[in-house]
Amino acid sequence: MSKQTPASQRDWDKEFEEYLNENKTLAYMMLKKSEEFADSDALTQKVNGEWISIKWRDFGEQIRAVAKALLEMDILQPGEMAGIFSANRIEWAVADLGILATRAVCVPIYATNSAEEAEYIVNDAEIKILFVGDQEQYNRSKKIIAGNAYLKKIVAFDRNIKIDGNDSMYFDEILAMGRSSTQDAKLQERLNTVNPNDMLTLIYTSGTTGAPKGAIHTHRSFMNGIYPSYMRFPGVGPQHVSLAILPLSHVFERMWSYGCMSAGVRIAYCPDPKQFVDVMAAIQPQFMTSVPRIWEKVYGTIHEGLKTAPPAKVKMFNWATRVGIEVYRNKLAGKSSGPWLRAQHALADALIMKKVRQKLGTERCNVYHIGGAAFAAEINEFFQAFGINIIQGYGLTEFFPVCVGFDDNGKPGACGTMIPMCQMRISEEGEIQLKGGMCMSGYHKKPEATAACFTDDGWFKTQDVGILSVDTKEGEPFTYVRITDRIKDLIITAGGKNISPQQIEMLLGEELFIEQFVTIGEGKKYITALVVPNFVILEDYCKNHGIEFSAREDLVRNPEVLKLYEDIIAKRTESLGRVEQIKKFTLLTQELTQEGGELTPTMKLKRKQINEKYRNQIDKMYEE
Repeated sequence: MSKQTPASQRDWDKEFEEYLNENKTLAYMMLKKSEEFADSDALTQKVNGEWISIKWRDFGEQIRAVAKALLEMDILQPGEMAGIFSANRIEWAVADLGILATRAVCVPIYATNSAEEAEYIVNDAEIKILFVGDQEQYNRSKKIIAGNAYLKKIVAFDRNIKIDGNDSMYFDEILAMGRSSTQDAKLQERLNTVNPNDMLTLIYTSGTTGAPKGAIHTHRSFMNGIYPSYMRFPGVGPQHVSLAILPLSHVFERMWSYGCMSAGVRIAYCPDPKQFVDVMAAIQPQFMTSVPRIWEKVYGTIHEGLKTAPPAKVKMFNWATRVGIEVYRNKLAGKSSGPWLRAQHALADALIMKKVRQKLGTERCNVYHIGGAAFAAEINEFFQAFGINIIQGYGLTEFFPVCVGFDDNGKPGACGTMIPMCQMRISEEGEIQLKGGMCMSGYHKKPEATAACFTDDGWFKTQDVGILSVDTKEGEPFTYVRITDRIKDLIITAGGKNISPQQIEMLLGEELFIEQFVTIGEGKKYITALVVPNFVILEDYCKNHGIEFSAREDLVRNPEVLKLYEDIIAKRTESLGRVEQIKKFTLLTQELTQEGGELTPTMKLKRKQINEKYRNQIDKMYEE
């Protein structure tokens, strides 16, 4: 099919079936790609301070070695579960595809999960072999394996992990076993009998409202998400690189990485988001997936730096920003910018914008996908004006993807555009509902929960509240969705007002003085907040302004500090209606964490748990 053929005129179902017949499953496809792109770099990561890469040829050889070793060990039968409990790294991808090549199922566990959280997944999925990334994950896995009915073997990726017992081995031993194995014929038999309807993975939901649920995805459902997305990027190949900064345990990064691999795009791994700026500068990726928080902080850092910059530099930066935004808005509206504005824009780009892009490592940006939470239109527009094409997408663990940005089709404040082969509607209650082949088969061992998330006529109920809009560009319709809130997150005050906590929290996202912000008010007379300060920034501020303190407890009670945060919150939320205004707030001394039970592995707020844990502080804000 020619790339010039309008998307609305293509027979997507026929194309996809041809794609599926050719590629069969993810593992089958990647082994084919390892021959097609043999001499190109496949994967990149930093080891002992140096960036290293492996070729596609070696990637394919290692996948086969892992698969043959698993057949040699005879632990897994087709359809049975193996797990990966690790941060992003080359071995993660090798183990994943090696597992899949045997027709077994790969179940990721977030690297930050506690032993108890990991054990829940091991037991629910009945995981038999677990690959682990570091000493902490190994130690947690050893606690699990003792007397466990399912888990039989732990494989440590690194040689510097201290292991003990017959239940543990190293990854290089797995590779050696596979390389000396005589299981080639059996592996080929497994590959020849693959079925797109084979289960590929269980991806566990973040558990904001209870125990995590394992969403069942098949090779077909993943490839049904990849195909219409990847077809939006003709010409993409081994000359491009995608930075994997989100955990591979998450559907967003895992499926996007698979899609990139299917085109030969090199994947570079960033194991720690705190290294984001340095890694971006080193890799200079054309593609990446990320969450709003990363870009909110970059935006906040840029504008905080302007506060101490020379007036002339600030004036020039603000001028460049105004020019960039005007040009971007004209482009978005389909209008041309006049010669004078174009000349100003060329100068602004040379003097300011290009330097910002170089500093951030975004000079080669094609599109940076963003998801997982609402992204402020103002911040999105700023980066677009500076030539950094950040587009908000949309999808869920159970149904992924829905919206994938490409070219210049982003629209700040909206997720877009919806991919082919996906249908969307809005219910009478305002809920977004979806239908398409990228939907999960159901929740593992949870038929009631599965039934509850579908309508009687078979549409998936997202629990997201949103608004659809359709734009036409060069005769093609493009569907966008604006997510306004989560149904379960909506705060209903004592006065019966529906308040969107996420919309309030988004306004504070780029504020450098605030690390975390939680909106409170369910069943209450007014809205309050729990605020975790950015103590690094706050402590510097206090030292520079002569505010004495010896501990965080001093800071959060200091009248000057409280006035500082009162002013920040008031300014950031001045656009809100009266009933949405923050009437009172409490500064907390400790960050909200996954270990503390306040956050999910994807850093989403567990609102119920937060309300329970901080009940005393919340109650004090409502004392008359």
